[in-house]
Amino acid sequence: MTQQIFSLETAVGRREFLKRTGIALTGLTLAGALGEILASCAGLTSPNITHGTTTIDVSSLTTNGSFLVDSAVSPDGTPILVIRQSATSYTALSMLCTHQGCQVNPPSGGVIYCACHGSRFDIHGNVTAGPASSGLTNYSVTYNASARNITVNY
Repeated sequence: MTQQIFSLETAVGRREFLKRTGIALTGLTLAGALGEILASCAGLTSPNITHGTTTIDVSSLTTNGSFLVDSAVSPDGTPILVIRQSATSYTALSMLCTHQGCQVNPPSGGVIYCACHGSRFDIHGNVTAGPASSGLTNYSVTYNASARNITVNY
């Protein structure tokens, strides 16, 4: 027959057992949550951004707020969104959402929407609703009235 010997030093009461178990489970829960957070951040890498210029014909943009999506050049992996602000002023934006890198939709009703997480931007690329905390990349634009085109510097 096997004999079990208990000493006061090794015996753990019910309260102490529950306390230690609670601490261990809390630690495991936090470790799991931290793992999920780190895994979600792992996909957030900076896109390969190219630099240069491109010329885009804007003659089809005849009213303020009208837009076009130029996918011929994608400096950050997404097309360039061109929005007419006035007859001589145009905005060129990256379509890369600053929250987690999804491609935003073209404007609808003056709002640029990211379907991935619900961020909203105005037609100047400014954040109007998060989770994005910074605006869309706004490229420098030069308008050529005689040619009815813009040069976009990215």
